[in-house]
Amino acid sequence: MLINLNIKNIALIESLDVEFRKGLNILSGETGAGKSIIIDSLSFVLGKRADKSLIRYGEQSASVTAVFDGVGENTDKLLEKYGIESDDALILKRTMSAEGKNTCFVNSQRVTLGCLKDIAETLADIYGQHENITVLNSVTHLEIIDKYGESQLRELKRRQSELFSEYKNTCNLLSKYGSLNDVNKNIDLLEYQINEIEQADLKDGEEDELISLRRRLNNSQTIISTLNESYNILNGDSDENLLSMLNYMISQLAKISSYDDRIDETLERLDACKIELKDLSALLSDIAESNEFDMQEYEQCQQRLDTIRTLKRKYGNSIEDINDYLTKIREEYDFLSDGEDKVKEYEKQKVLLIKQLYENSYALSQERKTIAAKLANNIQSELKDLGMNSCKFQIEFSDFPMYDDFVPNAGGNDIATFMFSANSGQPLKELSKIISGGELSRFMLALKKIIANLDGISTMVFDEIDTGISGNTAKIVAQKLYDISKDKQVLAITHLPQLASMADNHYLIEKTSYGGNTFTKLAYLNESQRIAELARLIGGRESSEYAIPHAKDMIDYAKSYKNK
Repeated sequence: MLINLNIKNIALIESLDVEFRKGLNILSGETGAGKSIIIDSLSFVLGKRADKSLIRYGEQSASVTAVFDGVGENTDKLLEKYGIESDDALILKRTMSAEGKNTCFVNSQRVTLGCLKDIAETLADIYGQHENITVLNSVTHLEIIDKYGESQLRELKRRQSELFSEYKNTCNLLSKYGSLNDVNKNIDLLEYQINEIEQADLKDGEEDELISLRRRLNNSQTIISTLNESYNILNGDSDENLLSMLNYMISQLAKISSYDDRIDETLERLDACKIELKDLSALLSDIAESNEFDMQEYEQCQQRLDTIRTLKRKYGNSIEDINDYLTKIREEYDFLSDGEDKVKEYEKQKVLLIKQLYENSYALSQERKTIAAKLANNIQSELKDLGMNSCKFQIEFSDFPMYDDFVPNAGGNDIATFMFSANSGQPLKELSKIISGGELSRFMLALKKIIANLDGISTMVFDEIDTGISGNTAKIVAQKLYDISKDKQVLAITHLPQLASMADNHYLIEKTSYGGNTFTKLAYLNESQRIAELARLIGGRESSEYAIPHAKDMIDYAKSYKNK
């Protein structure tokens, strides 16, 4: 149960730390005092959607911390799943910055908002006006039936889910193969593609080499002409080539070498140059001979490039991509090679699974109808206790489909609708189209009482469950809330004295102003303060001769009811 709630900078609350106790906890206060802020704060720390408008004006962040003890098995399983250490108390904390950034903690371990919400859903259930809208949506009606009959439906729903998973997997496998005709077509296509790529026998880097070769062949005439011209300059037939002129220079210098020792050194270096130039002229001659244009080689090069570019256009942007594609289609070919047998096998399996799903869906539907009838009787009984003696409540199901019209579904094939009539002699109509606000509040209380012990949640919160009711009905609602609180911790916001008088613990929410700011505060009431607050709710002044005694009488009546 919730034992402590600490709120900082939420709406009108600057700082609030409140301890909650077992049993029925009533929160009351003047209209506009900020009762909804307490619920909003609790919803916030339980992971519900919130935006930065929740932050108190002028502050940069807000935070709420909730401490629970005596958590159940479902909570322990989730803590283990998320790797969170359990302790005597479970502490949830959530902060939000002015930029809208959320930070969440469970037992001081930082977690995602989704994790916080998962864990919180096993701890507390908040009933507010939004749930009125939810229960009016027929989509939720089947969920309520399944929750009510969880123990009876568990095995059928588990088998339904498993069968549907097998069915989807089989359908996915069949879609990969397609029909038998598709299998044969795909095999032929893959075989053609594999042969085309394998016969090309592409090599990495081959295209660049071929492009380089073609460029050289295209320019072979220019290359040879330039090489020959360079050779002639070095060592051509003319006496003016470099080597001839160098030989002449060497012979002339040799004649005067005896007159200066430095000329001998120069001659040695010139001899070295002559050797290097001879080597260069020989190299130029070899290069020129190797660059002779070969038409056959050119045509082979161009054909190879055409082959590569055709394959690139079909299978990839590079030789590497084409080879990767080849690996892929080889695997696909191997997969489809026994496709005919596989398709027959999976089609047979699909037919069997549809049959099994139909049978299980039908069994699930029949069990749901049995459970729904019991739930409807219980709800109608609770509604009569709540003063709706003439009401009728039933749960109708859509017709179960014939086999030929059956579409497999993971949750079965039922559509359930809550049907309601508030008065004798009036036909049953869809709940959403006929029920009033006060009737809906009582309906929700009846439903909550029936399913209160089914989900393992220890704390239930009711935000103005008393909407649209008064008088004796309010007294009965108060008794129902107390009945729930014998097994659950209940927090209820109310403006009715009948509900407030039944409190085990009563808290007053007040709004005060000082220093130009407005603040919401919450205080635990002692016996005399409870009487004063009840007197206010009754409508008289605290000192009036009527309101105070009436408040005391209401508390005495509540005590006698509890003692029963």
